[in-house]
Amino acid sequence: MDKVESTLQVLTEANELLAAHAALILRVRSAQQIHRMELKELDSPPSELLKLPLIPSPSTPPSDDEESPPTSPVQQRAIRQDLAPAKRARAQRFPNYVPEEETIRNDYSQRYVDSGDWPQNWVLGAEPERRFEEYPKQKRLLDLKKAAVNQHTLPPTYLPFSDLTSLQPSKFDVILLDPPFSSKFTWDHLQELPVPSLASDPSFVFLWVGSGAGEGLERGREVLAKWGYRRCEDVVWIKTNKTTNQGPGTDPPTTSLFTRTKQHCLMGIRGTVRRSTDSWFVHCNVDTDVIIWEGDPSDPTRKPPEMYTLIENFCLGLRRLEIFGKRSSLRRGWVTVLAPGQEDAADSQGIIPVDASAFTIGDGGGGAASANISQPMVATRWLQSTWDQGIKELINAGSAIAVTSGNGGAGGMGGPMMGITTNKAVVPTTAEIDALRPKSPMRGGHQGGGPSGGGSSGGNAHTSSGSMSGPMGGVGMGMPMNMNMNMGMGMGGLSGGVAMGINPMNATAPRFSTANRGPPNDGCSESNGSSDGWDG
Repeated sequence: MDKVESTLQVLTEANELLAAHAALILRVRSAQQIHRMELKELDSPPSELLKLPLIPSPSTPPSDDEESPPTSPVQQRAIRQDLAPAKRARAQRFPNYVPEEETIRNDYSQRYVDSGDWPQNWVLGAEPERRFEEYPKQKRLLDLKKAAVNQHTLPPTYLPFSDLTSLQPSKFDVILLDPPFSSKFTWDHLQELPVPSLASDPSFVFLWVGSGAGEGLERGREVLAKWGYRRCEDVVWIKTNKTTNQGPGTDPPTTSLFTRTKQHCLMGIRGTVRRSTDSWFVHCNVDTDVIIWEGDPSDPTRKPPEMYTLIENFCLGLRRLEIFGKRSSLRRGWVTVLAPGQEDAADSQGIIPVDASAFTIGDGGGGAASANISQPMVATRWLQSTWDQGIKELINAGSAIAVTSGNGGAGGMGGPMMGITTNKAVVPTTAEIDALRPKSPMRGGHQGGGPSGGGSSGGNAHTSSGSMSGPMGGVGMGMPMNMNMNMGMGMGGLSGGVAMGINPMNATAPRFSTANRGPPNDGCSESNGSSDGWDG
């Protein structure tokens, strides 16, 4: 009886504690909403406030008899006598100095509180055109892959969302979805889409699921499983606010106490893909699985254009499909199923101009876009017969190049095409591409990762040939974070997480560290027992 009463008392106290916590969160959220509403009512700049007169100075100085208000106590920092004189002097001068690490840590969290600047604003090398300035081999690899994609691609085509079922019986190697969730379109509606009948075997699906504040991550995994996919990666887009920051306390309202600055894109795999033998279909270790981008002020729902380059560099399949696309996402090599209302941009002949200034024709991911795609481009309505014929022509062109010998290869792409891509609907690869792309080390100390064997070539941005000193990867005292040195390269480990020192589930205030870097995993999880990758 006493045990029952004790249990009831514990449950009662726990319920009271939870109720008090819920009331606290409600009060904090209400205060945040009121504060944000007051800030929105102010003009920018606050001209009315600036016109107010300054507080006048007292006409007579205070007498000695008047008591002055107490001053705030100055917190004295303890001086460590065990430090060398030089380190002791730095510790007295710089509050953020860490003697053991011989560095000055930047307090990005405090800067966010004071200015509203998000910490990821200070990551170096986040822009694709600057990311590999110090890594010529990696830049050369991305330029070669971009040329290969541009030379073996079809013009952009589209379909209205109402005609989605007309894509059958066509099959696609990659499917990208950005669902427009609303009261009229829920997760239940999403999982009923005919994705399984449109996917080939093997194939990949990329599904944007939100910031992680709600049920997006869990429901996204459930939808992938219903479609017959296994979740094997989480690509994270971390937003910046370099141009949109309006000061502290002006972030958009969220459903939680913390500001959400990231979006998750779950990657699922269907079928079996071995990285050691199927390099004709996938190229791992090419891109990072963390994208840092400011966003589009004219379209807050738009996702990073670099995502398309990431997919094209990873999966060599020619048959790419995007569902719930927009006019800004029309892209060569992709069939775009436009979201409801987006097809209104088509003229009477069903033609939609493609905006080349919005990274829609392949810019990004290293190097500039090719000159042969700088001309105006238009998107036409998708026709199955025309699309099938175009895919066959690309297969024949790739097969012809694969058996051609010579020194120059196709269009200066670094050598003859490799025969492993013969008679397959994939982007042909060259011997130079295969030599430059990093290979994941085989377990047990064996080198491998591709048909050419051998380990990863030196000089790439994401091959760790030694340890970097310092908590920020040897960036130096007071230097910002560097994307190359501290981010590792994901999409190569393709293990269940991001291969870098930043946790994608808590990317509000990233702290990059090379201490968390290690050899890439060869499978979707540590416990799959396979050394070749995603064995189904």
